[in-house]
Amino acid sequence: MLLSRAAEAALKALPHFDPRGPGATGHEVRVLALACGEPAPFLGKVLQKLARAGVLRSKRGRTGGFVLGRPASEITLADIVLAVEGSDSLEKLFEVPAGPAGAFLGSARDELAARLRDTTLARLQREAARE
Repeated sequence: MLLSRAAEAALKALPHFDPRGPGATGHEVRVLALACGEPAPFLGKVLQKLARAGVLRSKRGRTGGFVLGRPASEITLADIVLAVEGSDSLEKLFEVPAGPAGAFLGSARDELAARLRDTTLARLQREAARE
């Protein structure tokens, strides 16, 4: 039920992006990797997944790199996790075991899914700026 390393890397990297979205200056993978403490080749693959899903866009040119595909206020943490994991459902992604623990873990999974759906990247960026 835990997030994958790739999802964690995405959630570490995306708060560094300009919240305005596509019109912003791009971020180079190697610079983001240093800021996040992730290997650049690994983070590059994660960012490519996010770009294929429309969460990010790739820009060419002097201000190139990766930018948000839409404003941070329109991107939820669920969008990010689902894009990286290649799933269409948080419930499928965070399956719970059968048996007595299933009901308890199912409610915990549902709370996590609701939190991911209700939290925008913009909110995560604001909270990160306070720390």
